[in-house]
Amino acid sequence: MGRKSDGRERLLRAISDLMWESSYGTLTIDVICERAGVKKGSFYYFFNSKSELAAESIREGWEAKKPKMNTFFSATRPPLERLRSYFDDIRQTQYEALEKHGRILGCPNFNVGAEISGLAPELDKKLQRTFSDLLKYIESAIRDAQLEGIINVADPAMSARCVLGFFEGVLTHAQVCNDPTLLDDIWPGTLQMLGVTWDGT
Repeated sequence: MGRKSDGRERLLRAISDLMWESSYGTLTIDVICERAGVKKGSFYYFFNSKSELAAESIREGWEAKKPKMNTFFSATRPPLERLRSYFDDIRQTQYEALEKHGRILGCPNFNVGAEISGLAPELDKKLQRTFSDLLKYIESAIRDAQLEGIINVADPAMSARCVLGFFEGVLTHAQVCNDPTLLDDIWPGTLQMLGVTWDGT
């Protein structure tokens, strides 16, 4: 019996890394195949197009991340601790990227979404689903914080959208300036948006 090919998994890892490190628009199938170490014919055996590969990479990447997200946002944890754990993890990821690549890479999904919005429907759909799921996590923490009387917001769903927008904005600002210290604004800024006094810890 022949050895099972891992070409599909290598292609998924390759485009995931490349989209984060560079730009979706600049990627060619040749570049993706070279990174993955597979022949071009193998690419078309597994996927019909670059956008199909990218969409599947985003879907699988998010599914793989869900166990960690479920841990961060577990209802057994204090509501604000859930948010901070998630933001701290993203901050650590950006510092690791800086050490490895010499620069802040920002949010891969946000970067790709801003670049291709309206140009690749199947990719748009996967990105929108990812952000929709992320908003549910954030909103659940905000709603629980409100129920516990920790915060007082008029519309938890809107507050979640604002927190996500602020968070992505800080990531992009840090990426453009290549300044990791800007990431330090994420937590105190989030608390300020939610009307919580930050004690600096």
